[in-house]
Amino acid sequence: MTLSLFMIVKNEEDVICRALENARAFADEIIIVDTGSSDGTRDKAQALADRVYSFDWTDDFSAARNYAVSKTTCDYWMWLDADDVVPPESARGIARLMRSVDPAVDVVMLPYVLERDPSGKPVFSYYRERIVKNRPDYFWRGRVHEAVVLHGKIKRAQYEIVHAKPRGRESGTRNLEIYKKMLKEGAALDPREKYYFARELFRNGEVRAAADTFADFLSEQNGFYVNKIDACIMLSRCYRRLGEDSRAYSPLFESFRYGLPTGEACCEIGLLLLAESDYSRAAYWFGLATKSKPDLESGAFVNADYYGFLPHVWLTVCYDRLGKLGAAYRHHCRARKLRPDHPSVIANQAYFESLGY
Repeated sequence: MTLSLFMIVKNEEDVICRALENARAFADEIIIVDTGSSDGTRDKAQALADRVYSFDWTDDFSAARNYAVSKTTCDYWMWLDADDVVPPESARGIARLMRSVDPAVDVVMLPYVLERDPSGKPVFSYYRERIVKNRPDYFWRGRVHEAVVLHGKIKRAQYEIVHAKPRGRESGTRNLEIYKKMLKEGAALDPREKYYFARELFRNGEVRAAADTFADFLSEQNGFYVNKIDACIMLSRCYRRLGEDSRAYSPLFESFRYGLPTGEACCEIGLLLLAESDYSRAAYWFGLATKSKPDLESGAFVNADYYGFLPHVWLTVCYDRLGKLGAAYRHHCRARKLRPDHPSVIANQAYFESLGY
């Protein structure tokens, strides 16, 4: 099966070559849609791509992506953002996949890695629709945080795509401003849009508005269950940041309505109890986090540190405060094995050495 790769870009001259470095290993054609660059992006695109198009930016990511899809000619299409990286092993894997893929497969989901630990192990990741059959009923929806509505036969593969934003580049308020513009124009946000609008509000420091929007999303009858779980956790974090810790418990326990306790939810409960110096109960929840299993194929945002490293660090604190130094040291050793160079581990190591461990 053949594969078209497309990107929509604007002022990406510093990263576009990196994004496409391994693309020829798996892509039969490369299409770049420029949405108004004023730097050297277009010149670099001409050297890298089979075809380069211009598209007038309208504050609508789906419109730009759907325009790019309309220019593809292969059996399947694949998308990349300009600050994504396809590691060589992933490029080779995607090439093998396309040579052998069952034609009945409609969508291939690949891990999207947003953060790695110093050893290179993925810490924050989730699965995204990455390779899609080229047919009219697969298209992008949503002006921002856009996605393809999935149906048909879906396959998951392990070839990672890495989101590698250059150091010093800020995310800015662009996404938030698009949502606010939509509301000003009288648009009614659907549940998914409310969820991502709330996340943008939180990320940009508008915490009270974020809390209200997360609560509004949770009141909806519809909505992806993993988004509901994350919204509960984020609402609790809003209350903590607002100094309303007594309200922060309820959303975390509400998250259990939508699925098994996640490591993130368990750790947030533990942190609330730790702040109250309730070390015994905090240890219970941190311990439960270490036993939780992330659902990596659900599409949820997964922070692996909440299932191992962080709860072991906090268990070290809890058992130290409870005077159970042997248990504290055991959890420190587990944390040290996972992240030996982390500042908390280094500080705790010095502490235990001072005690003769």
